[in-house]
Amino acid sequence: MPFVIGGAENLWWGLLDALNARPGIQADLLKVPTPERSMGELLASYRRFSQLDLSHFDLVISTKYPAWAIRHRNHVVYLQHTLRGLYDCYPPGMPTHFDQDALLSLGMPVRIVDALANCRAADVEFDDLLDALDAAWQRSPQAPCWAFPGPVTRAAIRLLDAVAMRPDRIVHYAAISRVVAARDGYFPAGVKVAVHHHPTSLKGLAPGPQQTLFSASRLDPAKRIDLIIKAYRQSGVDMPLHIAGSGPDEARLREAAAGHSGIRFLGRVPDAVLAQEYARAVCVPFVPRDEDYGLITLEAMLSAKPVITTTDSGGPLELIEHERSGFVVEPDADALAGAMQRVCGDLPRALEMGLAGRTRVAHLDWNSLCDALVSAGRQPASGNQRVGAATQAAPSVVTRRAKPVLGVLNTYPIAPVISGGKLRLHGLYSRVAEQFQVQFVNLAPSHLRGVRNLAADFSEELVPKSQAFAEVEQQLENTLGASVEDLAAALHPGTAPQWLDAIDALARRADLIVCSHPYTMPALRKVSSRAFVYEAHNVEADLKADIYGSHRWAIDQVSALERRAVLDAALVTACSAQDRERMVGLYGVEDDGAKLIVVPNGIDVTATRLRTAAQTQRRRSALRVANPLALFMGSAHGPNIDAARLVIEAAAQLPSVHFVLLGSVCHAIEAWERPANVGLLGVVSDAEKASWLAICDVGLNPVISGSGTNLKLLEYAAVGLPVVSTEFGARGLGYCAGEEYVSADADAFAEGIDAMLQLTQAERDSMVHNARCRVEAQGDWAAIAAAYSQTLAQILE
Repeated sequence: MPFVIGGAENLWWGLLDALNARPGIQADLLKVPTPERSMGELLASYRRFSQLDLSHFDLVISTKYPAWAIRHRNHVVYLQHTLRGLYDCYPPGMPTHFDQDALLSLGMPVRIVDALANCRAADVEFDDLLDALDAAWQRSPQAPCWAFPGPVTRAAIRLLDAVAMRPDRIVHYAAISRVVAARDGYFPAGVKVAVHHHPTSLKGLAPGPQQTLFSASRLDPAKRIDLIIKAYRQSGVDMPLHIAGSGPDEARLREAAAGHSGIRFLGRVPDAVLAQEYARAVCVPFVPRDEDYGLITLEAMLSAKPVITTTDSGGPLELIEHERSGFVVEPDADALAGAMQRVCGDLPRALEMGLAGRTRVAHLDWNSLCDALVSAGRQPASGNQRVGAATQAAPSVVTRRAKPVLGVLNTYPIAPVISGGKLRLHGLYSRVAEQFQVQFVNLAPSHLRGVRNLAADFSEELVPKSQAFAEVEQQLENTLGASVEDLAAALHPGTAPQWLDAIDALARRADLIVCSHPYTMPALRKVSSRAFVYEAHNVEADLKADIYGSHRWAIDQVSALERRAVLDAALVTACSAQDRERMVGLYGVEDDGAKLIVVPNGIDVTATRLRTAAQTQRRRSALRVANPLALFMGSAHGPNIDAARLVIEAAAQLPSVHFVLLGSVCHAIEAWERPANVGLLGVVSDAEKASWLAICDVGLNPVISGSGTNLKLLEYAAVGLPVVSTEFGARGLGYCAGEEYVSADADAFAEGIDAMLQLTQAERDSMVHNARCRVEAQGDWAAIAAAYSQTLAQILE
């Protein structure tokens, strides 16, 4: 109370309709008015919920305080928020400790006071706690200790929540966002919390003309509409700003907008009008402070509108990709104004961003949410079932087991997918997500933050590097003369406290933890003693020996770190049999094949069409390409830089062949002297890369250093591009020289390219066919991920 319609009602009504649309389900919504003007009213509300007789329901789902005070044998908590004013929004500077004697003087038992002072949910039962609090309140309702908010009311409500949500009373915990899941005190310590982003029940969301800036929310100070108004006035954007909603801050906001003819307050609007306003927008500024979830974000994205939000907005950051589906800027008027100018000044780009956002959230639907919540409860033996606030059907596809959470730690973002390591992470874990909810926590550059959903049940939380981390990383890079982001994370995890916090939260809610590379293991051990899987992309000691050269101390650090990861992990995965055997020998592991397994690199074979010679020729003719084209792809990784040098040397010997280099390796070598037949294109889109793969005559892999296996070889083979490679470059993949690729020594690589170009079309076709067959048999991500997922599932049994 007072009654308002907002995100909570959207969830309840949408879930209710979706459940009742299913055969065998009867669902009902139970709401009890809950005033919160005093401690007495709050205690009365907790009592009303605790006294509800819900025994005729098979499953009960609670979402907000004090609803979880209900008693039921099959109680699922899908948490929207607590009484935030006594949790994360508790006034800064207000004390959290109280005078225990004041409560004892009101007749409260010592054990209850002690449990309140230390928030010990295990020491009290709900009725005893509620009765003691209520009796003390009734004795002296005007006592200063009952100030709301205040330390006693804070302790009382938090302990009531903690007892009500104790693991012996709840069968499953979930939250509407990662922000909510990670908030201090919202859930019992150590429990696993699933995260389910829910859809919206607003109908008619679709793209439309780009005519306005539009924002919608309750007009409350926490939504910071005043910041939007100030930024809009500064921006000078020649489009009107429409603001929908009503609330206690309306008069102040109207005053802030006074005198500007472009600002229009719409008040509370019907759903049909709201959908129309979204459709008419160029973009949707939405800048709340630490929002639980933020349906405005989702509704804007479903309307194909980019969203402008801020770095401290909370829930919206889990949906928005900066500069792809919107803008994430600092919470000040200048930054917001700049974002408004960028969006409104480039309408085609705004539409492109909006469509990218729409694709990103298209997977959120009510059926998936129903599946997750209903299957989380205890399953009935048979018969149609009834659910309070959500109901449960007889065993069917609806009641399948919820996916376990697989937490993965890494030192760099996955997207954009522009390097071998990122290709592996995206290719492998997007398919592991068929069996797990895969949640990454990754270090990121300072301008990136928030949660990005990369695919269904596959997300990455980006934690920006701190200034302290950036400084130690720079010092280390100056010393070693190479990229050291991973080593800095391993040697100095304490300089990235936000990363540690995010890892801690992930370790608490995940069913299983994976350290992708060994460099995340020290950070995990800073905050948790949980068992982990070590996913090795390379034999790191060998790889860094090539990169760090004479800096023996750094190589020794990596070797010691890798040894600890191999020995301490519950499971170790290597990219190839050679890497596995190398680690066994290097670190003296006694293994029968159960602890150290091979999870090879792969490619999405079904999504990669094999080109034909006729198609290639038609494309080359259309583009007027006459000279032979040789392609090399790679990231700015030490072994790729070494390989690029060999490409340039070969190009100097083959002036009639044109050489094209793609990827960030180009940035590392752009200052090198190179012949005129070498082109550096840098990082390109997937579409452009596919175009080059379609028209080139030969794919190059002159790799002579490093570890692991080379994904570029799989990409070449899958699309049907003939390959010239060193034997070292083809290591670990089982490729046969002469049958699936042309082998060339590093000092004679130009001869190998020439030999490939001299083959007949039939000989090249045979080589391409053999290579593609090997990829289909051994390198398909779907099969690789299925086997990996099965092994991970066995660890959980």
